[in-house]
Amino acid sequence: MTPYEWKPNFKAMPPTILVVDDEPDMLHLIRLILRRGGWEVITAASGSEALQLADRYPPDLILLDIMMPDLNGHEVCARLRRDPRFKKTPILALTAQAHLEEQFRAHLAGMDEYIVKPIAPAELLERVRAYLQPVPIEAPSPAPRS
Repeated sequence: MTPYEWKPNFKAMPPTILVVDDEPDMLHLIRLILRRGGWEVITAASGSEALQLADRYPPDLILLDIMMPDLNGHEVCARLRRDPRFKKTPILALTAQAHLEEQFRAHLAGMDEYIVKPIAPAELLERVRAYLQPVPIEAPSPAPRS
């Protein structure tokens, strides 16, 4: 067998999602839902823990609560966006705050989407899937013949 014939025996790793919420029950529930969706899930119970975990294990997507005791979600998002590694990482607010002003602040901080809790598991999976599934690229159409 030549080196060109060797094929590694591994599967591609599923995308990793960092879920940040100070409510342990919510963290547990969201983790279960996302794992059933086939993703790896890392959880953080505070904004400062989220920053540490994101630095150590850069995620493919972040679900971020807004109201947390140490650093709120707006601050966590703003800090992550200042790091070049997270400029294009989808960051989705997942919060009980339904106020339009909060949605505007989340957008200004750099969040890609604003999801209000409670959310149906199927809807959460669809929202996350929209950011993590590759977009099919169509082949260019052949040039018309003259």
